Amino acid sequence: MADLIMRAEHGILGALLTGDQADLITNTLTADDFGHPAHAAIYGAILDLQYAGYDTNTLTTAVAAVVDRPDVDATWLQQLAAAAPDGADVRPYAQIVMQAAFDRDTADLALPYHAAAETTADPQERSHLARVAAALDARAAAFAPAAAIDPEQDIQLTAPTGAALELHREDAVIADILQHPEQAKAVASWLHSDVFTIEQRRLTFEVAISTAYHGDPIDPVILAWEVERNRSLNLLHHHRPQLPDPRIEPDYTYIGRLLTTAVAVGTAVTVGHSLVEAHVAATLALSAAAAAERALHRGHTVEMAHIEVRLEAHQMPQPSADRPIEL
Repeated sequence: MADLIMRAEHGILGALLTGDQADLITNTLTADDFGHPAHAAIYGAILDLQYAGYDTNTLTTAVAAVVDRPDVDATWLQQLAAAAPDGADVRPYAQIVMQAAFDRDTADLALPYHAAAETTADPQERSHLARVAAALDARAAAFAPAAAIDPEQDIQLTAPTGAALELHREDAVIADILQHPEQAKAVASWLHSDVFTIEQRRLTFEVAISTAYHGDPIDPVILAWEVERNRSLNLLHHHRPQLPDPRIEPDYTYIGRLLTTAVAVGTAVTVGHSLVEAHVAATLALSAAAAAERALHRGHTVEMAHIEVRLEAHQMPQPSADRPIEL
């Protein structure tokens, strides 16, 4: 998630340099909320200069001089301003920065509960405090590592890859929903994430259909953040460690590819129907195979029971004619 958090922080700084949604940003975030020290320094400098009345070009030059870091110059700050998110995206970007800051702090939230549990003499209270501490520890383990940002990380982020020549048919369904949000209402009632064959597509579909259906901003940073949060929540609830898979492209790159690869309007409906049909056929085949295996197992069990009964009857001791009956 560090890459997404960095991009969200870039978006906030770019919006602030242009003056877009400045009040929303400054009323929501402080410099301490930024994960990278360069971003925190830039944010603080912008706040110090916000009432100077500078235009964007003058402001970027002044901020670069105040920050005085080799990796921060006026040209790069102007690039941030030029790439600033749309006005509707600023609030979700600010929420990402704020949530990431909270996640980094969760590592310390359980400490007072652990201390209180060790000092209380009431067994019931100790049990309650220990459960709260354990829940906070579990949450910290799920979210805090992903929210951490290396202070030495390069703030010059690489651009996402371009569009693909052709999309997998499952990807084409999601791409249609992202590029043509009105398609969400056409498929929401009957197309389910279970028809997608890998986790990344299932999670992305769930986020895409909800976002498009409700008319929320469709932006690769925002969508990828939601996908990764949902993945972490699933792992937390199922008590599984989050192990990165190098074979899977990053969610941000994947969603960016879906947003930039041309797809025909209505693909979600036409291809979605075929995905449902394939899923139903596969499910029925699995059910039939499982039923046949159960029937075979039951038949084998009955046969073994008959053999055991015959063996028991054959092995019963017979009365001996050589031995007199004792009365």
